Amino acid sequence: MTEQLAAITLPEDVTPQWVAGDLAPKLDAASRAGVAQLKGLLPADVCAQLLDRCQRLLHLEPTLLEVEPPVEGQVVVVGDTHGQFHDVCRMLEVMGNPSASNVLVFNGDFVDRGAWGLETLVLLAAWKLALPRSVFLLRGNHESATCTLMYGFKGELTAKYGKSHWRPVYAACKRLFSSLPLSARIGQYTLVLHGGLFRRQPQRSSGKNKRKRSILHGLDDVTLGGLEDLARASKGGMDPNGLGASRLAADVLWSDPVGEPGFQPNLARGVGMVFGPDVTERFLLENGLRLVLRSHEGPDAREGRDDMQSMAGGYTLDHDTPAGKLMTVFSAPDYPQFMPDDAERYNNLAAVAVLTAPDWATPNMRQYAAAHPRPEAQPYYELTVPDSDEEYEPASADASGMTGVERDTASGLAGPTLSTASDAGTAQHAQQEQQEVEQLAAAQQDGLQSAAAAQQQEQQPGGQQAAEVPGQGAAEAAAGSLGADAAAPPASVTAAAAAASEDAQAQETSSKSEETAVPEAGAEGLSLPPLRAGAAAPRGSKDGAEHSSPRKRTRRRQGAGDAAAEPLADTVVEVVAA
Repeated sequence: MTEQLAAITLPEDVTPQWVAGDLAPKLDAASRAGVAQLKGLLPADVCAQLLDRCQRLLHLEPTLLEVEPPVEGQVVVVGDTHGQFHDVCRMLEVMGNPSASNVLVFNGDFVDRGAWGLETLVLLAAWKLALPRSVFLLRGNHESATCTLMYGFKGELTAKYGKSHWRPVYAACKRLFSSLPLSARIGQYTLVLHGGLFRRQPQRSSGKNKRKRSILHGLDDVTLGGLEDLARASKGGMDPNGLGASRLAADVLWSDPVGEPGFQPNLARGVGMVFGPDVTERFLLENGLRLVLRSHEGPDAREGRDDMQSMAGGYTLDHDTPAGKLMTVFSAPDYPQFMPDDAERYNNLAAVAVLTAPDWATPNMRQYAAAHPRPEAQPYYELTVPDSDEEYEPASADASGMTGVERDTASGLAGPTLSTASDAGTAQHAQQEQQEVEQLAAAQQDGLQSAAAAQQQEQQPGGQQAAEVPGQGAAEAAAGSLGADAAAPPASVTAAAAAASEDAQAQETSSKSEETAVPEAGAEGLSLPPLRAGAAAPRGSKDGAEHSSPRKRTRRRQGAGDAAAEPLADTVVEVVAA
């Protein structure tokens, strides 16, 4: 098929006509012709050039975007797409291509798990170049070096470009990831971010000796942050791991809402925070907002939980408070693309949130099904890689995507497990690496749990539960089948990379300058009144007890009929026919 198509050349001026009429059809053709065909249609140097041009544009954008809605038209907020390229094309058919009157905000997680993460990223980057004021790309937790090592994106690039050409493409992707904004305020009343609410930014100060490094203060502070903190924060660098200056970025990318009141560390993921309806209400009031739109959780993430709604319909109302709402929108239908043979599929619908005048804070949820049949493909990661609510062995300390690329090429490893799209490394080598990592991971996990337990005891003497607050009832009444998340925070996300991060980055700076992250300026935080942590159970737990892994539970099959959630108050729902 691709032999009849000319190779893609990047025009000097990327136009909507080129993206829709030339690039998108060729990417679709390559995806249907086999994994080895993309490099002939989209050469590695052309791909890297397109991504770098987009990165330079993104680098100029702030951490908190101010999106001015069109005078006449709509703003469409798109949730996780996870490499399901054909479903993204389906969504664009339903909602229309970007334009001055059809503004699209993509809320992260473009890659990993699905088989066409690169095609998805290239298409969105091209639309950004063509219409920079009508297309906005935000960062998700999978737009990081470590997640792309564990969940298939690096393996995908290796399979599509081979050992000789994948490296510059991967480096360009990582540069782009580190430049993505974390959030967008649409109009006056709506905030869009990937994961959830966050702690205020640690303050940076320096001593009299200019040769000494500046010092971050307030790293143990759990005060709720605000829009000013978000605007002043860095974008997180190559791998936002929750340490130091990347703490706010990691919170934004990894945090989750829960049904119980309170604001405390996200023990289930090992990074970020969990927050209840009382925290959402306070955040809305203090920042003059009425709606927070987030993504981050698919149908597997909500399975087995009775405190949050099911994601079978592609969206949920998580917190309904007197001050406004917090909702989740998920835009990857029939997710995940790859599942074990003995697992029942979720068959979920996808949704996008459509915002219109006058307040741009009352979403119209448009639902749609997957674009079936999908082209034949194989996963680029091991399906046994655990989800974030499970005990798992994280990647080694040098697997951040910076120093690990040479070792991975030699050994055939694409992270902590062997990628199905990579050359098979020796089992003995992998086992030795895993044993070394186990010791780091166990020590880190013990320290995290001990610190969290001590913090919770200090903040709630006598073990008393936090009092009810307005807005809690709606979240508690939400019914659904819920559970472990679709992605786990790997080693550097939980801190295994901390032990070797300085040496690894120094080595990488000298040997691989093309993979160096775009530097971000430090930031000082806004002083807000402290919010004490509540007694919320860890995300994904019931009555404070850990629930079993979703891979060890019997999944309830959900068909198209029960995938469509009931319409919510002040929310219009439209189901698009397949």
